[in-house]
Amino acid sequence: MYVTINEDKCIGCNACIRVCPVHEANRAVASSGKNHSIISINHDMCISCGECVKSCEHGARDFVDDAERFFHDIKSGKKITVVVAPALRLTEPDSDAMLAHLREIGVNLIYDVSFGADICTYMHIKAIKENKVDKVMSQPCAALVEYILKHRHNMISMLSPVHSPISCTAAYLRKYAGISGDIACISPCIAKKFEFEETGLIQYNVTFKRFVEIMKRDFTYDKTKKFKFDNVPAYCGKIYPKPGGLKDCLLNVMPNLDVRNSEGVSHVYGELDYYAAADKNDRPDVYDILSCSHGCISGPGTNFDESRLFSYMKKAESLEASSFHERRKQKAFNVDKQFKWFEKHLKLEDFIRNYTPKQTNNQPASELAINSAYAKLMKKTHSEKHFDCGACGYKSCEEMASAIAKGINFPENCHQFTVKKIELEQEHANEASVVIQSQNEQIISTINNITDDIEKICSDANGINELCLNNSGEMNNINEIINILNDKCVDIHSAVNGIIDVNKQYKEISESIKNITDQTHILSMNASVEAARAGEAGKSFSIVAQEIRTLAANTKNATSTIDESEKLVNIETAKVLEIAKEIEKVANNLSGAISHVSGNIDNTISSGQIIRGTAEDIRTAADRLRR
Repeated sequence: MYVTINEDKCIGCNACIRVCPVHEANRAVASSGKNHSIISINHDMCISCGECVKSCEHGARDFVDDAERFFHDIKSGKKITVVVAPALRLTEPDSDAMLAHLREIGVNLIYDVSFGADICTYMHIKAIKENKVDKVMSQPCAALVEYILKHRHNMISMLSPVHSPISCTAAYLRKYAGISGDIACISPCIAKKFEFEETGLIQYNVTFKRFVEIMKRDFTYDKTKKFKFDNVPAYCGKIYPKPGGLKDCLLNVMPNLDVRNSEGVSHVYGELDYYAAADKNDRPDVYDILSCSHGCISGPGTNFDESRLFSYMKKAESLEASSFHERRKQKAFNVDKQFKWFEKHLKLEDFIRNYTPKQTNNQPASELAINSAYAKLMKKTHSEKHFDCGACGYKSCEEMASAIAKGINFPENCHQFTVKKIELEQEHANEASVVIQSQNEQIISTINNITDDIEKICSDANGINELCLNNSGEMNNINEIINILNDKCVDIHSAVNGIIDVNKQYKEISESIKNITDQTHILSMNASVEAARAGEAGKSFSIVAQEIRTLAANTKNATSTIDESEKLVNIETAKVLEIAKEIEKVANNLSGAISHVSGNIDNTISSGQIIRGTAEDIRTAADRLRR
């Protein structure tokens, strides 16, 4: 049986740490996806006192017992003997009807633990009278016994060797009633599971709470049914559930015995340390201790309702009065018949328990580790280290520092640390705010400078735009002149081509004249030959032939001159044509360059407009930032 946690319901309120007598049983961890811690459970350290279950208002802490397994085994036909703690009759109005129904579903033997409590009282008296014990702590409370076995090994020898009332009942059934099968206990305590596992006397721990839940959920029983236990009558053991029950039972028999009692988690665990440190002569003969402040009726396995406390106490007082009255009635000649029977039939050694310490490695944190934890908590001064607000769940800052040193808690779970952290973050925020303010002022100054520059840019952009527009007009004029020049070059080119054509015709005519001259020259030579043949008769013709030859020679000379002139004309014409082509090429290149420059000017105008628009946007944004 263990205390359980529902992490979805845990809000990290630290109430469980606050009430827990073993801080190491709780480990604070940062929750995943949540803004608070979750208090998990270290079952090796936990003593199942159940205080966290009772104090958790969010339903995050609960416990498991053997109730479901018990009822399942009963339904399966398993023979189980039941022992019932006397607190059931004090806290549950229908307890008799429920126990009667248990018989009907298969339980044939049901014992009252009050009978075992009477045995427990008698065995304490016997051990004291026979000097078998000296200055002992009672051990009916399983949570306190588990605490000593796990965390106070030096006190094990101080525990009473006599079994608890429940285990005395089970020991009696095993040793003297011949019960060999399983035994189930209907108990108010979830820590009883530890006792049952260690002694082997009982196999089921069925808490009142789960027992009542299942009876109401799964069964229909007659609430008017009467019930009687199978054991012989019990007497004062019925008052064991109330605070100081063992004390009252012992003093009823031994009035001079020094018996003191203490109950409640808030101080009984601390008093154990005082008890251990006290001089032996100062200790009481019997120290009757219980973990639950109102005794077993307020156990974590009960349906204890604090608003009904005085009703419970009135019942307990009434039961106490009747129990002591019944004990006095059964006396004869000042001899207690029950104790006389115990003396005759029961042996002390059958009701003795041996204790085995449990190792938990619960070592105290070193001073160095605690100082390191204080540093993590940002606690430097004496007052800071003793702030002791209790918000973390611990009584002191030292306990919190120890928990951090042991790794079971973390600084963010400290209220003072959180406040300091917030203050530091606020200081950092203020410092950052000053820096940001300074930077904002610089930004505003820069924005003002940028705005001034933007004004200049806008002005310059407008100037560039106007200049580009003017240049664009000039370029258009130059382009028109270049186009005219190109046209003139075309005209020159066309005129030169016309000269070349005329020159070609002139050359053809020159060739014709040359051919005629050659023919004339031949004819003149032939005429001279014929004139010579004619003698005197041909003299006059010879003169004509001579003139013709002279004419042909002159014509030939003229045609030669024409050829030379033609060559010169061709050369000069070619030069003119080449110059015209160069002018045309330069004009074309200039025209292309002008077109490119014109395009650039257009782009510059467009870019200037964009720059001006962007500058206006920046100026508008800067004005917004200034506001």
